[in-house]
Amino acid sequence: MIGISDIWEAKKRIGGYVHETPLIGSESISRIAGDFVFFKCENLQKTGSFKTRGAFNRILSLTDEERARGVCCYSSGNHAQAVCYAAKALGIDAYVYMPETATPSKVEACRSYGGHITQHGKTGADVFPMAKAFAEENGIFYVDPVEDPYIMAGQGTAGLEIMETLPDADTVYVQVGGGGLMSGVSTAVKSLSPQTKVIGVEPETMNCMSASLAAGKITKIERRYSMADGLAGDAPGPLAFAAVSKYVDEVITVSDEEIARATLLLMQRTKMVVEPSGACALAGLLSGKAPQGKKNVCMISGGNVNNAVLAELLAKKA
Repeated sequence: MIGISDIWEAKKRIGGYVHETPLIGSESISRIAGDFVFFKCENLQKTGSFKTRGAFNRILSLTDEERARGVCCYSSGNHAQAVCYAAKALGIDAYVYMPETATPSKVEACRSYGGHITQHGKTGADVFPMAKAFAEENGIFYVDPVEDPYIMAGQGTAGLEIMETLPDADTVYVQVGGGGLMSGVSTAVKSLSPQTKVIGVEPETMNCMSASLAAGKITKIERRYSMADGLAGDAPGPLAFAAVSKYVDEVITVSDEEIARATLLLMQRTKMVVEPSGACALAGLLSGKAPQGKKNVCMISGGNVNNAVLAELLAKKA
């Protein structure tokens, strides 16, 4: 498992390549919640999500020889964009495998960053074996989206920034997909402020982490649809499960209706366009399923919203 020293090293390593994103408050959402609410705005990060932190930390840690051969990954969106962007910034090739159902704008973003894109199948599970086989056959470094200490440490730099800006935060809400963001952020927060509560939030139809915690072991679930498609996963990896088990106080689930309301509130009250996955932490806070503190931080993990989902959301009322 990573430690706070790994996250500090990651911050030094990636500092010249990523944004230190703002932590903003919202008076109107704070009134709705009944306590102060702040947002860590990774939707304003380069490529529009926190994934850029981990991608840079992993790729910058490679040897010159490894970089010369390029990098490879699989992803339906944000991880792919982050890897392609980091590779372009560092002057190396990126080979990305994406499902045919990936959001067209995310595929085009990867191409605009110079990524070599292969599309196949309907889910990440369909392209993961292809990406791994390509990397092994060609001696190219495979960049895992979650189960890599460098990835986790890179994502954890967002947690460092939260505690540097608001050291007396009572509760930090973080969405959980594969668990890489939660692993890094919870390690940072608990290492610097053990009394701060860390709450994980999952879509109720993609609850592999909470199901695993309840079972006391890694448990595979049958994944069902959620508008928070960026949090898709059927089982946590061992590194993520170990970190969440150690540092996270509680993992709760929220419905698509709760996620939609939180996404709309962010658009209407903060004027930020956020993907549903990015609004999941706020949905968790507003659900009342976990005790909140006087000062609460909600991670906004990304802003790369699918246009069709955005149109669906705008047809609703918060």
